[in-house]
Amino acid sequence: MIKILIVEDEQNIAENVRKLIKSRFNNLDVFVCDSIASARQVIYKNRPHILILDINLPDGKGTDLYKEYREFYPEGVVIFLTSIDSDIEKIIALELGAEDYIVKPYNPQELLAKINNWIKRISKANKEYIHICSDYYFDKLSGNILIYKDNFYHFLFNLTYNESKLFEILICNVNKIVDIESIISELNIDLSQIPVIIYNLRRKFSKIANLKIHTIKGGKLKLVIQP
Repeated sequence: MIKILIVEDEQNIAENVRKLIKSRFNNLDVFVCDSIASARQVIYKNRPHILILDINLPDGKGTDLYKEYREFYPEGVVIFLTSIDSDIEKIIALELGAEDYIVKPYNPQELLAKINNWIKRISKANKEYIHICSDYYFDKLSGNILIYKDNFYHFLFNLTYNESKLFEILICNVNKIVDIESIISELNIDLSQIPVIIYNLRRKFSKIANLKIHTIKGGKLKLVIQP
């Protein structure tokens, strides 16, 4: 789930930005902080993907918090949202590496558009997603099965390590016969474990009607996916 942290000491602005984001996007965690100290706690505990950051805060400069955030989470996205309409401040922020600099009063649709673009990039970046069928995807790094809708990858269920590895072999050989002996060798497991893993995979994938795992005589498996 994408996490966004708004760091803004003016409560009405912070709440308006929070409501704006929640009205446009589903399945987001949105945190709001009014100081560097409270934001620091959220950053280290929750690791937000996107930081919407004011420059002038009660206990310091937003640019200093930016540097801490970048050191902790280099892949994070920072959008400065500030009343400082200064070319010098903007250049400093962008040269630090901030993704954007928006001056208050801001255009709500512009802010949403920029957030939406970054959410799309974050959702797809550094993922090893394998398309299963329709809108279903397999994240081989985490073992998660996801469905893509409304511009997001939504979590459906998780596969254990052995389930994930076996499914990866099958999905990479979809509609082909796979010898169980090769699976045993690659996973370094006992033959007795295979039926349990297959049972659990079938149970977990039971809601995806056009996906079936067939057991074939002679110690073979076949993942069949119909269009």
